[in-house]
Amino acid sequence: NRFNNKLRKIEDMNEIQQVIIAKGTDVIFPDGRIEHFSLTANDQLSITALKAKVEEGMELIPWHEADDTEHCKFYPNAEMSLICDTAINYVSYHVTYFRDLRIYINSLDNKEDVDAVYYGIEIPEQYQSEVLKVMLAAMAVEEEPIEAEEPEADDSLEDTVEIDEE
Repeated sequence: NRFNNKLRKIEDMNEIQQVIIAKGTDVIFPDGRIEHFSLTANDQLSITALKAKVEEGMELIPWHEADDTEHCKFYPNAEMSLICDTAINYVSYHVTYFRDLRIYINSLDNKEDVDAVYYGIEIPEQYQSEVLKVMLAAMAVEEEPIEAEEPEADDSLEDTVEIDEE
């Protein structure tokens, strides 16, 4: 029946969301390097505790990688702040997206429409929460290419006087 179809779809979407979150996200540091951070349930608990260390002003903060083949590593406070913020925003986005997706799925009236839903589908605007709308707008701004501007001619140099140093 329709109810079971929706329930199965929602359960499938929840499982996909959990896998996507656990796989984690990349963090792009100001120096251009990119590192990947998994976000298992334990990692998420660690992020919460590490955010407190950032706010306390701790200078070097250790990160214990979920991958057993990787050594623990120190990050300076500013980098750990970036790691924590990126991770928290990533998890928050996926939790918000899934909640709105669930509402959208429950609004559908026929099996074909429910079956056509997949994780990552664009949720119609009327089923997007204000939180998701703000997150999507922020993501769109981050993804906009930055266009190089033509440097303007500097007319102030025309009246420069050369001084010979002897």
